[in-house]
Amino acid sequence: MKILAIETTGKYGSAALIDDEGRLFSSETHDGNDHLREIIGTADRTLKEAGCEKGDLTHVAASIGPGSFTGIRIGVTAARTLSQMLDIPCIGVSSLMAMALRALEPATTHKSNIIAAIINARRHQVYAGAWKISDGRTESFLEERQYMIEELLDLLKDEGTVYFVGDGIDAYENIISEARENYSFALAPEEMRYQHASTVAGLALAMAMAGKTLGYDELMPEYMRLAEAEQRLKEGSLSDKISRLTTI
Repeated sequence: MKILAIETTGKYGSAALIDDEGRLFSSETHDGNDHLREIIGTADRTLKEAGCEKGDLTHVAASIGPGSFTGIRIGVTAARTLSQMLDIPCIGVSSLMAMALRALEPATTHKSNIIAAIINARRHQVYAGAWKISDGRTESFLEERQYMIEELLDLLKDEGTVYFVGDGIDAYENIISEARENYSFALAPEEMRYQHASTVAGLALAMAMAGKTLGYDELMPEYMRLAEAEQRLKEGSLSDKISRLTTI
């Protein structure tokens, strides 16, 4: 089994290759402005480092979101294209769950009870999920959905030490820091804060072994909400309907 994983939902792009013996190879971009258009080259570098050809792949995985809408679309499209071209199954991985897995070791070292993965959704909102740490493993604690940052902090305030990971830290560090005066919240360092294909690959391997695969046409983005333009269009359509009703 050889799985290529693609991560484009966050600040940096990355690709990773993992086999059924757990050997892992990865490459990443370091320019936040160019990583989306460089993802195929990044994947090619990863395959070369692993001594692997595209034809050797048995699965292709993508981080399906939430995160950057453009990034999600690019990663999913790249995975679907490879899947169709190579006639291999796809695996869709939650970006939040992959971030939580990446933070497991430092969170455990920090003696944290909970990992909270948070992605900036603007206007005091985050896409988030939380996982309880138990015997060096994670189990779901708060469902993955959109939260107000204040709501999320309130839900976590009595759960012992909570280890935060994700670019929601960048956006709401002041709010989290104020809460840290009263509660036990810890922030991941920048080098461990963002999405990375290595943990997407690890989750994809477990999913492949469990038979949780998809056809290329079944791999879909997980935005968690409409894009702003789509939301405005929807709101505009509703306003038009209300306007027409009130004039009857």
